[in-house]
Amino acid sequence: MSFQRERTPIERFYYTLALIVGILFLFSLIGNSIDITLKVPANGVVYGDFQNNIYYAPPYIDNNRYPSTLDVKSLKAETVAEAQQRNHKPDPVCVEQDYFKEYNSLTNIIGVRLGLAKPKPSRWNPDGSWNW
Repeated sequence: MSFQRERTPIERFYYTLALIVGILFLFSLIGNSIDITLKVPANGVVYGDFQNNIYYAPPYIDNNRYPSTLDVKSLKAETVAEAQQRNHKPDPVCVEQDYFKEYNSLTNIIGVRLGLAKPKPSRWNPDGSWNW
């Protein structure tokens, strides 16, 4: 015959609270290690090289990070959607330096949706211009 003591309501509350805190802690650890990749929006403005069918990120051009052989005077502003319609490809250096992507953690995205966190500043404004 075994004797098992009945848990009091306050003990059940503390066990439940500890379980919830543990789950939230585990979720935050795992969620911070999972990155969600967001690509440049279709209305994002880029600089297109119509001769070579390549487009560049504005921070790359405006901050003088491009090679000296590139003639920036021939570049024209266009949206990413227009560049893709013309079969322009993104500049490999801009892609390598992640100009056309931004990362956000799963924990931050869920926190924003639940109203517990502020949204991370985006690289792109709603009108397609860049923040840098």
